[in-house]
Amino acid sequence: VYIERNWTMKLVIGISLLLMVYVIGWHQLHGQFIHPWFKKNEFYLLFLSIPVTYLSIKSVKYINEYFNGQMWPNRILTFSVGLIMFTILSFFHFEEKVTIKTCTLIGLASIIVLLQILWK
Repeated sequence: VYIERNWTMKLVIGISLLLMVYVIGWHQLHGQFIHPWFKKNEFYLLFLSIPVTYLSIKSVKYINEYFNGQMWPNRILTFSVGLIMFTILSFFHFEEKVTIKTCTLIGLASIIVLLQILWK
């Protein structure tokens, strides 16, 4: 049971770090359309890149360990989580409508995430 919990925690930690990376990165790129501060302070946003890169490296490490060193499950999981986060953040900040096409893509991405986690 302890070993299973340890592996599950690697996935939870990896995805948690990944969510932080996507939220910070999204604001670095799209903040310029939300608030004038982002436009005026692009140089400061560059400094965020260093800790975000570190979080990305750690996230990939934990997720990769969860998948026993396999690269493809890691890549597909991180891509799908990114798609879901982009949709949520774009809807929240820009009230972009979630179309049937977007819902379908989110559904497929969610299925991919579940398949990657549950099917080893």
